[in-house]
Amino acid sequence: MTINTKEFRDEGMKKLGVANLRPQQEAPMEAILDGKDVIVLMPTSGGKSLLYQLPAVMEPGSLTLVISPLKALQLDQVEALRSKGIRAAVLNSDLSAAEHRDVLEDMTEHGSLLYLAPEQLRSPAVAEALQSCPILTRIAVDEAHILPQAKDDFRKAYGKIGSFINSLSLHPQVIALTATATRRDVARIRKSLNIDNASLFRTPMRRDNLHLYIKRIDSSGKARNGKCSQSIEHTLFQSVERELSKWDEHGAVIIYCPAVKLVKRLCKWLKARDYPVGKYHGKMKHAKRKAAQQAFMRGKKPIMVATNAFGLGIDKPDVRLVIHAGLPLSMDGYVQEVGRAGRDGRKSRCVLFYTKSDFDRNKRTLSQSGGRKAVSRRLKRLNALHGLVDSKKCLWRVIEKYFGEKPQKKCRKCCRCKSKTD
Repeated sequence: MTINTKEFRDEGMKKLGVANLRPQQEAPMEAILDGKDVIVLMPTSGGKSLLYQLPAVMEPGSLTLVISPLKALQLDQVEALRSKGIRAAVLNSDLSAAEHRDVLEDMTEHGSLLYLAPEQLRSPAVAEALQSCPILTRIAVDEAHILPQAKDDFRKAYGKIGSFINSLSLHPQVIALTATATRRDVARIRKSLNIDNASLFRTPMRRDNLHLYIKRIDSSGKARNGKCSQSIEHTLFQSVERELSKWDEHGAVIIYCPAVKLVKRLCKWLKARDYPVGKYHGKMKHAKRKAAQQAFMRGKKPIMVATNAFGLGIDKPDVRLVIHAGLPLSMDGYVQEVGRAGRDGRKSRCVLFYTKSDFDRNKRTLSQSGGRKAVSRRLKRLNALHGLVDSKKCLWRVIEKYFGEKPQKKCRKCCRCKSKTD
């Protein structure tokens, strides 16, 4: 019996609190409900999670495995699902051995949505329970852009997901989801998950409500005794503050820094100027990171200064300003991070500040580990961002070309378009 009927769909959407599918959700949802493997490329805020949640709700008694890289994202989704009366659980290392066993036993027996990081699949108990689970119907691999990077010593467990899927006696439906992937990345995702025949659904990268700006920072002041009277960092901080002065204190702000030490110094600088700011980076203890995130989400500290450890899966629709206080490591990372602005569709500003030395610093960082091929792949992603920064063309058109899309007309809103019309 097929579940792909209007009656089942409407009932499932009502339970999830969703009135209508968005236009970009309709085609992939149809394919998923028809049982096909799919790869979905959809910008941040597009509604990717509904693509595996709705089928799970429509098939009570089945198990949907959601493989996700971030613990906080898993917990947030499970809490939201449970609040709607939907069976969902997280399997992670925070659970005691008994709790871990109970969750695994309950979900493999009764089904619905089980969230876990790919590292959990290394556990023989987890692998064996899932391999012998007759109700495992679907595996959703979130943040699938990590798969092509798994060979580069980044979340290596992602690279083992495909072999786990192949070990299952009954091949489940596979859904791979990400906000960013080049054509080459898509080919690697297919190969990694062994889904050569998966249908590809690509939502256009461009979001017209995001206004992109790129600004180069140089030291200011005349030379004295062979030194600049004002450091580049000081100039950077002043530039960030000028951007914040344009913020009308409605909505939130994320300021990305390339290093933990810069996060700390910029946060201190802004606090001294009475900005409601918090900080977030991977070296903070879990409790402090969680408290910082909650203060940001609740609007108590609407300005977050963070490394790229912050933002994945953060469902805050009213981020009005994203500032990069330094160059990200890749075009992919940059697009992921600006995509966290304006999720409610309202006009938002994204400003990238960089210095001439940022590229050399990033090259050193990316070349520190991994083999020649891994380093080469990383540098190509960095060079693509270099090309964006140097380009005189519409920024959105450069981004579209990088991700294999046919460039649309000029946006007329980014700094490159405006410089030609002013």
